[in-house]
Amino acid sequence: MRKDKVVLVFLLMVLLIVGSLMVYLSFKDNVVIDESDAIKIKNEYASLNNKVNDSNQRTYPYVSLSDDNLFVKATEDDIIEVLNNDGLIFFGDYTDSYSRTLISLVDEVSKEVHSSSIYYLDIPSIKDEISLNDLDEPIVKEEGSIGYYKILKLLDEWLPNYFIINNNGEKIDTLEKYISVPTIVLVKNGKVKEVRMGTIDSQKNGYDILTSEEITKIKEDLSSLLNNNICLNEKEC
Repeated sequence: MRKDKVVLVFLLMVLLIVGSLMVYLSFKDNVVIDESDAIKIKNEYASLNNKVNDSNQRTYPYVSLSDDNLFVKATEDDIIEVLNNDGLIFFGDYTDSYSRTLISLVDEVSKEVHSSSIYYLDIPSIKDEISLNDLDEPIVKEEGSIGYYKILKLLDEWLPNYFIINNNGEKIDTLEKYISVPTIVLVKNGKVKEVRMGTIDSQKNGYDILTSEEITKIKEDLSSLLNNNICLNEKEC
């Protein structure tokens, strides 16, 4: 009888251990890892590496960001806060070839100059969509977010007009401003000091590989811009 009890206790212990292990493994598989903004942005851009854009059948520019890149995922409110104070902003889109070209270089240079955080905002997710009707009059097909329009207002003097090409190849002014990607904005003491759009004038297509000279020129410009960001709030700046 005593032997039976020992066997029963042993079996209960085994069942308890197995059950606990199964619960642990089930919990582990369902745990959502809270990734840093740097990793989220890195993975977002990496998701299109070696993939082909269906619209033009060209391979997306390869992006390899460091795990400790300085990009911070920002909301519209975060950007508005920066525009009223100090900071460096990167308006981008991981599906845009020019954004993919520039963000890798920004990551590389930011490490070299030990820059501050770079506030990243995905523009396509918040912008409006404007098209032309049959009379070539601009109409808003989809409204942008409230925050997007506030950002446009704060950057109004720096932004280009929004033109749409009609069926005859004519440029129609929508009388609205827009934020192209990529765009970098440097703000100091609530004032916009610099706005840089695109990569370099000589790159006519974002899918084209940059020459060594073009890369050097872009990195020099970025170094100057990011170095300015280092001394934010310093009396010497």
